[in-house]
Amino acid sequence: MSKYLKLFFVAFSISFIGALPIGTLNANVANYALKGNFSGATQFGLAAIIVEVVLVRLALFLLDKLGHLQKLFRYLSAFMCVVIFILAYKTLEAAFHMRSFQDDLPFVGMQPFYSGLVLSLLNPLHLPFWLGWTAVLKGREVLASKAGDYNVYIAAIGTGTLLAFILYGVAGNYLMDALKAQHNLINWILGCTLLLTGLVLAYKLIAKKVSLGGVSQA
Repeated sequence: MSKYLKLFFVAFSISFIGALPIGTLNANVANYALKGNFSGATQFGLAAIIVEVVLVRLALFLLDKLGHLQKLFRYLSAFMCVVIFILAYKTLEAAFHMRSFQDDLPFVGMQPFYSGLVLSLLNPLHLPFWLGWTAVLKGREVLASKAGDYNVYIAAIGTGTLLAFILYGVAGNYLMDALKAQHNLINWILGCTLLLTGLVLAYKLIAKKVSLGGVSQA
C-alpha cells in the first residue's frame, strides 16, 4: 500500500466513523432528506464539511507553527488534552446513565447552508478531535508535515464525513432508528475513543517533559 493511500484510508476511516454517532449535524441531514428537501440536505452537509476541513487545516497550522514554540505548544496540547478528557467523561457518563438522543434540532428555520455553518462551528469536538488525531498520526509517521500529505489528509476527512452524511440522507429514518437503538453502545465506543486519544496525548506530553528534563540535567 502506498504512503498516500494508507494515509487516505486511515484519515477516511477516522472521519467516517467519527461522523456516524447521532448528533445535530447528521440528524439535520437526515431531517432534510426525510422531508424531501435534498437541496437543503446538500447545502447543510456542504457547509458542515467546509467548516470541518477548515478547522483541520487550522489544526495542522497550529501543530506546525507551535511546534517551534515548545513551551506554548505544550500549553496548548495540555489544554486540548483536558478538553478531550472532559468530552470523554461527558460521553461515558451519558453511556453509563443510558441517556437517549434528543430529537430537538436547533436552527431548523435558518437557511440550510448557514445553519450548517453555525452548527458545525458550534461543534465542540471538531478542533480537539482533529488536533488529537493529527498529533497521533504524526507521532506514528503516518502523516508528514508536507503539502502533499496535508492535501490527502484533508481530502480524506472531507470524503469520510461526506459518505456518512450521504448514508444519513439515503437511509434516513431506518438508519436513525437503528443507531438510536444502539446509541448507548455508540456512546461507549465514542467515549472510549476520546479517552484513548486523551491518554495518548497525555503520554506524549509526559514523555516529552521527562525527556527534556533528562537532557537539561545532563
